[in-house]
Amino acid sequence: MQDSTKIGTIRVDRRIYVVAAVLSLVLSLWTAWAQFVPNPDASLYLRSAEQFADGKWIAGVGTFRWPLYSLLIAATMTVTGLKALLAAEIVNACLGVIATVAFIALVGKLSHGDRLAALCAAAIILLQPNLAGDRPSVIRDNGYLAFFLVTLYLVACDQLAPSLRRKLAIGAAIVICGLFRIEGFALAALVPFYYLLQQPGGLKRPAVLIGIVAACLVLVPAALIWTSGELTFWLQGNFQSGLVARHWTTLSTVITDRLYHLKYEFLYPFGGGNEWGAYIGMVLGIMVVNVVRALTIPLAILSIFAFYPNPVMSRATTRFVLWFSLAQLPILFVLTFVMLFLDKRYGASLALVFDLVLVFLMAEAIRHFRSEVLARIFTPIAAIVLIVVFLFAVPKPSKLGYLKEAGLWLGQELPRPALIVTNDPRITYFSGRSYDEIRNWSWSPKAPPTDAELAGFDYFVFDVANPGELPPKLAELTAKELVHSFPGREGRTVLIYRRLRPAGG
Repeated sequence: MQDSTKIGTIRVDRRIYVVAAVLSLVLSLWTAWAQFVPNPDASLYLRSAEQFADGKWIAGVGTFRWPLYSLLIAATMTVTGLKALLAAEIVNACLGVIATVAFIALVGKLSHGDRLAALCAAAIILLQPNLAGDRPSVIRDNGYLAFFLVTLYLVACDQLAPSLRRKLAIGAAIVICGLFRIEGFALAALVPFYYLLQQPGGLKRPAVLIGIVAACLVLVPAALIWTSGELTFWLQGNFQSGLVARHWTTLSTVITDRLYHLKYEFLYPFGGGNEWGAYIGMVLGIMVVNVVRALTIPLAILSIFAFYPNPVMSRATTRFVLWFSLAQLPILFVLTFVMLFLDKRYGASLALVFDLVLVFLMAEAIRHFRSEVLARIFTPIAAIVLIVVFLFAVPKPSKLGYLKEAGLWLGQELPRPALIVTNDPRITYFSGRSYDEIRNWSWSPKAPPTDAELAGFDYFVFDVANPGELPPKLAELTAKELVHSFPGREGRTVLIYRRLRPAGG
């Protein structure tokens, strides 16, 4: 492939955008139909959106302290008159289109408008397993990844034709990205340093490395503000001095406990004194595993061939891809160090950047399909791997309909007022009852409900594999009767108990 120090000179055929956008909407429609029962943590976003739609701003922020996603859902509810879940699916579909178009446009800039590369980009972004799996999920990641790609596209545009307007647009896109997830604000460090690296001798400047480390350290207090909830108090006009410091003390205690357990339960007597090394090793291991999971192992293996034996991307494109993917590792390390237990969603943005590698690899293989034996073998294998990975990731028809049935029954059959407790917030959503009327209770073994709290509930609604899974205090409660049950998948059942009270009680 011809090398170039600049990126992007020709526009992509608009028909590719249109067809990809339509297919993205079709895919969103399918996943919304297939997964009509939302993910468990959706209840926070949906409840917050309902509160915003009702004008309860402080309550909405108090329900979930990172409110942009819920605000978009609330705005859609207000404009369309739809319920929160359907409004959320519309928001997700729009964000899916933004991500799809931004990815294709980014490839257009990096490939000098190559039509074949744009077609491969459309195929790969539509088959992208992380995006496909999360399309129906009511999570902020959909907005974060969409505007992450928008930011990268604007950076690529500004590299071609620098302007103050584009730089302001980049800043706005970073802010929007960060308002979906705090990791988005990491772009505020990655983008300026990318501009520095583009300067002659940029890679040799010690200030670049120092700046990267400093920028990552800045994320620590930002993460503390995020996790402590201080932002919520600020938005409510109730600044609590020292909250971050107290939260850091709590996190320090948690990390100290982890080190203690490593020293006395895993390393003693063979590795005593090496608990810090073991902890750092665990953090690195978890981070690497989750990054690989986000990349998806077969696709990660395929991407290697874009660099070896012959690189298929220009030097400028390679620098762009490697910087905005690998430079995220320090940020992931900081978050993993503090929080430890992360999933592959935290590495999804890195995986999206590395998907650019697959685009160029597929385009190059197709381009040489007729003339080279290796390309004729590799191309169908790569296509099959992409499709198989996608098929495993795309949501299948949900088997959680029994949760919806239980929720609808609660809303229609139980008297009002009634105080209900459940272990699945999705039942609460489908009941249509207020969140003050139905409480979500985790029944933590470390903090079981008191007898007085238990006595306050009128109904108990639990999704369990068998009656033996009921919380001990509820299982021991004799003054209750089973009023209904809803059998579900893999032997699970929603059991609905009514508390029996003395006459006149």
